[in-house]
Amino acid sequence: MEQASTQRLLSQANTQINNGQSAEAAKLLYTLVRQYPQCYEGWLLFSRSLFEVGHIQEAVQIAQHAEQVDPLQRQFQQIQRCMQQGKLDDAAQLAKQMLGEQPHHPKACFTLASIALADQQPEQSIELLVPAVKELPANITLRKLLSDSYVRAGHYALAINAAECLTRLDPGFESLWNLLLLYFKYGQYNELLAACEQAPDQVTRDCSKQSQIELIQGQVLRILGRREDSIRYIKASLQSNPQNTDAWWALADFKNYTFSEAEREQLARLQKAGLSAHSRCRALFTAAKVSEQDGDSTLTMALYNQANTLKAPHGFTPQGICKDLTAIRHAYTPAALAGQAESTINQATPIFIVGLPRSGTTLLEQMLASHSQIEGTLEQPTLAAIERRMQRYVRSHYQKNLNDSLELISARDLTSFGRAYIEQGRLFRQQHCAFFIDKQPFNFRHTGLIHKILPKAVIIDMRRNPMDCGWSLFKQYFQSGVDFSYRLDHIGTVYNAYVDLMMHWQNVLPERVLTVNYEELVAAPEQQLKRVFQHIGLNYEPGCLAYYNSDRAVHTASSEQVREPVNRNGIGAWREFESGLDALKRSLRPDILEKYRLFDG
Repeated sequence: MEQASTQRLLSQANTQINNGQSAEAAKLLYTLVRQYPQCYEGWLLFSRSLFEVGHIQEAVQIAQHAEQVDPLQRQFQQIQRCMQQGKLDDAAQLAKQMLGEQPHHPKACFTLASIALADQQPEQSIELLVPAVKELPANITLRKLLSDSYVRAGHYALAINAAECLTRLDPGFESLWNLLLLYFKYGQYNELLAACEQAPDQVTRDCSKQSQIELIQGQVLRILGRREDSIRYIKASLQSNPQNTDAWWALADFKNYTFSEAEREQLARLQKAGLSAHSRCRALFTAAKVSEQDGDSTLTMALYNQANTLKAPHGFTPQGICKDLTAIRHAYTPAALAGQAESTINQATPIFIVGLPRSGTTLLEQMLASHSQIEGTLEQPTLAAIERRMQRYVRSHYQKNLNDSLELISARDLTSFGRAYIEQGRLFRQQHCAFFIDKQPFNFRHTGLIHKILPKAVIIDMRRNPMDCGWSLFKQYFQSGVDFSYRLDHIGTVYNAYVDLMMHWQNVLPERVLTVNYEELVAAPEQQLKRVFQHIGLNYEPGCLAYYNSDRAVHTASSEQVREPVNRNGIGAWREFESGLDALKRSLRPDILEKYRLFDG
């Protein structure tokens, strides 16, 4: 009798919630759980009703309380043991049994979604989590996993929405910081600054956390071209936490920031402190930059060597990159490239600027983005996400990897992937221009893929003297993604492989990729830009030479340099440090060195 009464009340409350009567449902469920405190479904539904009427924190507390009366705790303990033993299939089977007993059980949904994500199936994870979150909107764990799944699937706007909701459920530093990182990564700078201003008191009272927030504000202000405000926030970050070596490097990364005598002394003391290897690495990169400003080439080289040795990933070799680029050359044959997507009308046309980092891609981007019909975005993660989606698709349909399936994918499916690229990158486009720039340098490896899914796309390869490019790479502290840049011979090896791949594209896709040499662009910018615009199919506009007056955001290490007129400062810069760059020179092929010998300044 008790069970029938409980089910009747649960059904009534469910109907009320679905009809928009959540307040009435909350009153009913409050009575229910007081009368039947072991009613797990009642607590979960009570949490949902409170969430729907805006009582967020109460909803979270009730959802957490529900775990204490979960009748399936023993089954979940079995799942945990299976997961620890690597028996994922057994864990999934147990989770499905739990869902049979209790639909939308949060821990069962979490288990299945986590397994899907670990198996590189973010869409499947999302498919499981979206209905679960609808039923269990105050479950923090499910929300976190949903945001991560959206990121992995390339649904960037949805990832941000999920992270924003999470900060309301869990208003602590971890949730806020995760949201700020998403805002930063995906170029939502105004939203980031607003969120920083609304940081909770418990965050701003913690000096270390406050330092992190002030630093990210400073980094965004730099991207927006507000140099003085940026420096002020970075210095405030150091005031909050003098050992925040990310902030020290942020000052050095301005490239033209002059350290005061007091700052030099503070930095010298910092290097003697008991820093972690990670923090000491950034401090050394900063000290090397200061030494470079002082003109002490011997000390500068020694400091950069120390910094790069600390930063170099343990056990990394460039052979994995070379193997990947070789596999691409073998896969993208003329036959594999023959099938293309259908051309889409009334769709913005992407301009891909590719090359190696520190090759001048940001300068060219800033020039092109000054054209009235071109919008600059950022180094989008979109194309890499589409490639991963295509990998999952061919694995499912053909039981092969993408390189072995290129001739099997239909024009219809290629068109679908191309449209997905345009749609998923919409977050990064604020204007309604006919063209937009995607300046992710490593898209050079995706040239064939671009050709197949985006037939109208423009592709420009930016080249720079390998000695200048290599030296600039070696001097740069990258948070992630450029693992080959921390050893000079690794840089040369990857440069060779990059040139080989670009030569392949020229052979199999003649005239598809326009090569622009950085040194020629600097020497004759108007002539080179006219050539670039002819390739794009637009008329040259003289305003593109005044690119440094643009107030657009620049999200790269060159953000300060491209706010200055064209200059030759970076050409031949390696010569001052030539004696320390033998490993780079030896690792580069003689034909590549000879080709760029004439460009030395």
